[in-house]
Amino acid sequence: MNSVKGTNRLILDDMRWYLMIFSFITLMLTVVYLAIGFIFDIAYTTQLCGPMYGGICAFAIAGIVTLFPVAIGIGSTRIQFMKSFYIISVWMVIGTITILNIIYFITHLLLEYGTLRVTFYQPGMLYSSEYHFFSYLWIDLMIGFLVLGLSIFSTVCWIRLGMRNFFSLFFGFSLIVTLVFTLTDLSEFMLWIAGVNRMTLFTALGVIGGALLLSTYPMMKNAPLTMKGRKD
Repeated sequence: MNSVKGTNRLILDDMRWYLMIFSFITLMLTVVYLAIGFIFDIAYTTQLCGPMYGGICAFAIAGIVTLFPVAIGIGSTRIQFMKSFYIISVWMVIGTITILNIIYFITHLLLEYGTLRVTFYQPGMLYSSEYHFFSYLWIDLMIGFLVLGLSIFSTVCWIRLGMRNFFSLFFGFSLIVTLVFTLTDLSEFMLWIAGVNRMTLFTALGVIGGALLLSTYPMMKNAPLTMKGRKD
């Protein structure tokens, strides 16, 4: 097995574990929600997407922190690792979101036939109150790519800057955002957000996630194998 196949195998095996673990958690959560609805004969709305988005986030962070030095140790290059990690991360998002939407679809059918009174909140409801499988799937995918991009970008910044510099930058950015929200009139901006097409808005968020993901490439192609110390 050459280094390219070894790197792909390493990341793929890790992705399978995260996909299985967080899919199992989501399925168990679904069973619990449905059991509550049946046993107490109540109708209520809840959310189910948290574990799946958490799985994307966990895979992104753990992949960069733990798999990166292992892959380099078995003979892979930094560039090869990042290319493999990007591709398999995209499949992680597609896999988790597809499983999540299959569960949504089945519960929607049960709700339509009157055998279920539990409704799962989906971000796609902001686009249309009527269930549209592919529209809802696309919006979930865009959010998944945003979560993936933010998670990998934050982790790579942490690795390259060190904990002290990373948190200094993070709190500085948070302070600027807070001042902008409190000291400026955002009514026009909020009206623009309210009027923009939701599908376009979520697609733009997905593109931002993709841009954040690719922006980590120049930061990681010469990255050290270990993170900077806490005092850096």
